Amino acid sequence: MTMALDDITEPDELRALRADVSERLAVALNERHGDAIVPGRRVRLVRITPVCMVNLTGIVQADATGKRKTNRYDVLLDESSTQALRQDPRVDNTHRATRPEPGVLRQLVTSVPTKCMILADRDS
Repeated sequence: MTMALDDITEPDELRALRADVSERLAVALNERHGDAIVPGRRVRLVRITPVCMVNLTGIVQADATGKRKTNRYDVLLDESSTQALRQDPRVDNTHRATRPEPGVLRQLVTSVPTKCMILADRDS
């Protein structure tokens, strides 16, 4: 059944449609360009909350941990991103991010949506 945009009256329906369109667009762009976010690829976190994680880079891990696993992966941050997260004062204002302990070189960020990642293989 195809639904017209004018038929949507509830905010939750509109949010669901927006999420579906965003996901379909990401898949189409990945297929078109031959780029896919898969385990082992280097990614940059974008459009993610909390904002203290924006622009951090890391390697996509094999599986997502936690309750939600669909279209999500764990990301192992690189050393410079782990250090940046450790020094960011905004980490204390959120429960979604934890400050890496002093001895930790690479922090694991769990269950990151693929829509919040872009490929960063060519980043320096």
